[in-house]
Amino acid sequence: MALAFYQEKNTSSAFSDPLRSFHHGPMGSVHEEIVYIHNTDSSKYYSNVLLTFEVTDYDDWGELGATGWGVKLMYGERRPTEAEWNLVRSGEGIQLPDIGESWSADTGTYHPVWIRIVSPANEVAQIRSGQQLKLTALEHPVGA
Repeated sequence: MALAFYQEKNTSSAFSDPLRSFHHGPMGSVHEEIVYIHNTDSSKYYSNVLLTFEVTDYDDWGELGATGWGVKLMYGERRPTEAEWNLVRSGEGIQLPDIGESWSADTGTYHPVWIRIVSPANEVAQIRSGQQLKLTALEHPVGA
């Protein structure tokens, strides 16, 4: 798949490392960042684009569960407000718009996605790295 993650728009340096989040510890904390999804293949377009968050090294997720850890995803360029984040359910993936169309690949748009990871209080300060973004989509050849 020629869809890649970028930390900045209009750059050629994609990143593939797992998402790392930084948490301050005893008072709990929120880590927010924006990533961009970009098509690098002018011969392909994508439909049914779904972005999910996957945890590989931890067994303590669930904002409404016993631990308080949680993750939310939101599409858009502007940083979401607290009220907007409150409308998003923790742990759910998000559907992105199609990237390109049957007659044209879209290699110019960097699709913005905000990620919010919440840590509960009474945790040690830490950097969490056993987590990643998972992107699934249907890939189609342009012109077909």
